[in-house]
Order: sequence, then structure tokens, then C-alpha cells
Amino acid sequence: MSATVETPSKNEAGKQPPRVLRGMAWLVWRQHRTAFLACLALAAAACLNMLWERASTMDYLAGGRAGMPDGDFRMAFQGTSYASAFQDGAWVMSMLPVVVGVFLGAPLIAGDLERGTLKLVTTQSMTRRRWLGTKTGMAVLVTLVCSVALSAVFTWWWDGVHAVTFSDWTGGSDFDTTGPMPVAWSLLYLAVGIAFGVFVRRVLPAMMLTLGLFFAMGMVVWDKIRLLPFTPRVITNPVEQGQPPVPEGGARFDNWTVDAHGGLHGFGACSNERTPAACRANKGIVAERLEYFGHDQMGAMQWTWAAILLAAALAVAGLTLWWVRRRPL
Repeated sequence: MSATVETPSKNEAGKQPPRVLRGMAWLVWRQHRTAFLACLALAAAACLNMLWERASTMDYLAGGRAGMPDGDFRMAFQGTSYASAFQDGAWVMSMLPVVVGVFLGAPLIAGDLERGTLKLVTTQSMTRRRWLGTKTGMAVLVTLVCSVALSAVFTWWWDGVHAVTFSDWTGGSDFDTTGPMPVAWSLLYLAVGIAFGVFVRRVLPAMMLTLGLFFAMGMVVWDKIRLLPFTPRVITNPVEQGQPPVPEGGARFDNWTVDAHGGLHGFGACSNERTPAACRANKGIVAERLEYFGHDQMGAMQWTWAAILLAAALAVAGLTLWWVRRRPL
């Protein structure tokens, strides 16, 4: 008896599993899947590590005080591995925007321009606008997924430990790494990296320019303008009572001494005189003034800057689209 072999029909033989992505979206994913998958995998690993470290830290904080005064416990916490792990997490969050801008944004368009891929794509019934929109849209989606997840986890971690750290939350290590700020910074540097890639048309120079802007912004500009749009709260004490203490959770902004006419003098006025009381009386100083930001202001301040940074990202993206549509390939 001979066995019969069933041959698949033509439709069955050519049948392919359905694709989630089609057309230009599928092409962009295939072209950049290594970078996209690396970003997603690294973000997932970082989130899992932060969740683990947060759980360990909270267990330590819950059972480690042993009747110690708050000041002594905070000092003891700084020397633990939990504090080191938290600082490492803060460093990862601070580097997130530059990683997105340098390794995802800068090569995204510059690679096509450098290799001449864009000329080939635009001869296949593909407009420049659709090409740029699809590539940018997928990069934005990956950036959003990674930055939102990382920011949510790290902010949860920060909420549990910031009370035992000595950090000033108005500084970059806290303000820029929690809440909406990592997402807004990441989207801005993604847009900046793409723009540099379009303008210089080379991958390596675009990466270097994005990296240089990151350090210039962080070291020269950002610390000077971070608090400018906001008004600090004020507490005054009679000069006899000394400097007002910063309310719990608050961040010191500035200190002054105040004369009877409301004029402000430097905090150190008369401190180096042989008779400070006589000096203060001579200048008419009657009060000590503390300017500070309350912890309850932090969210509004972060969302305000996030909106500004997102508007800047949209402006850079619009300029990039205008440039691509009008410049020769």
C-alpha cells in the first residue's frame, strides 16, 4: 500500500502570520529594531532593579531606626548600601535624556542621510513627510514607554526615601529625575538629536553635538534658570529670635536681613563686626528673612517646566520637518 502525501494548497503554502506593523511602520521597525529593543530591554531591567532596591530600602527604613534620633539616623543611612543604590538610580535617571538623544535621536535620520537611504525611500511613492513622521513617531513611542515607566518607578522610590536624605529637592538630582521631568527632557533631547542629524547629515557629529548640548545645558544654563519662573515663600523672624528654620520638606532659596523700612541686607551683614548688635542697630536691621520653596510646590513647578520643555521639543520638531521638506537630498 503506497502512502499518499498531502501537498498544501497554494493559498496555505503562501500564508504568512499576520503582521502587527505594515508598510512604512514595519520598515522603520526592521531598520531600527536593535536600538528600539535595546531601549525597551534596558528600561525594563532598570525598572525591575529599582523596584527590588526600593523594597529593600523600605524594609530597612521600617526596622532600622532602633530609637535613634532623626538626625543620627539620617547620617547613618548615608553610609549604607541602600543610599548608594539610590544615588545610582538617580544617576541612571539623570543620564536617560542624553542616552535617548545621543543613541536614539541622533542616528535616526542622520543614518539615512549619510547612507543615501532616504533617496531610495522617496523614490518608492513615499513622501518625505510620511518618512520623517513614521520614523519620529516610533522613536517617540519607544521613548515615552521607557521614560514614563522609569520615571514612575524612580519617583515612587524617591517618595519613600527623600525624607532621610540631605539632598535639596530643587537641585537637579531630585527635581530633574522625578515626576514628569525625565519624560519631558527625554522627548526634548530626542527632538534635538533628530534635528542635529538632519542639519549635519552625519551620525557621529550629530551624536557629539547632542552630547555637547546636554553638558552645556546642565553645567552652564539649567542651574541658573531652574527656579526663575517661580516665587519662593517668605518667613520673617524678629532679629532677636535668629534665622527662621526651613519648614519640614522645604528647600532653602535665600536668606536676608531686613531693616525697619523693609530694605533687604545680606544675610551676613554685621556678622563680622566686633559688636554685631550695635551694627544691626546702626543699620536699622530688625528681622531675619527666609525665602524657601515648600514641598507642596514641587509638583506644580515640575509640570510647569515639563510643559515648557515639551513646547520646545515641538518647536524643534517643527523646524526639523520644515528643513527636511525644503532642503535637497
